Amino acid sequence: MIRIVADPVTGKVLIDLKGKVPARGAYVCPARGCVEAACKGRLARALKSDPISVGGPEELSGSIASVLKGRILLLLGLAQRGGRVVSGTNLVVREIRRGCNTRWLAIVAEDASDGIAVKLVRRLMAGGVPVHKVLGRAELGAAVGKGLRSVLLVRDAGLAASIEVAIIRYLAVR
Repeated sequence: MIRIVADPVTGKVLIDLKGKVPARGAYVCPARGCVEAACKGRLARALKSDPISVGGPEELSGSIASVLKGRILLLLGLAQRGGRVVSGTNLVVREIRRGCNTRWLAIVAEDASDGIAVKLVRRLMAGGVPVHKVLGRAELGAAVGKGLRSVLLVRDAGLAASIEVAIIRYLAVR
C-alpha cells in the first residue's frame, strides 16, 4: 500500500512512501485498477480535499510511478556507493561464474539487446538470482554514475530486497 496525503496548506496531493508526512492520508494499492477506483471520489473524501486537487487516475498513477522510479534509482545509487553493485555484461558474467547468492538482485535494461538479455537472464535464473527487466540502459548507467549499462547486479541482500519491492510496486502502477 502507498500512502497519499493532501498538503494542508496548498491542498496538493503528495505521495508519501515513508509514511511520515504530517497530514491527513489515505492508502492506495499501487495497481492501476486500484488507483482508478480510488480516484472516483473515495480518495478525495478520505483526504477531505477537493476532487480536482486529487486529479485523475492517469495523473495520480504517473505521480506514484515517478516517485517509485526515483526510489529505485536512489537505492541503486546507494548500493553503488557502498560497493555492492556489479555493472556491465562482462563483469556480471564473471561474478556469476564465481557463484551467485539467491538473495542478490539483477536488473536488466528494457532496451538491452536480445542476445545479451537472453544470455544474462538464462545464467542468472540458473543461479537462482531474481531478475527484473525495468528502466533503460541510460537510466541504469546514470543511477550508478557510469555510462550505458545493460545489467546491474546488486550483491547486498538488504538493498536487493528494498529495490525489488520498489520495482514490483513500480511495475504494478506503470
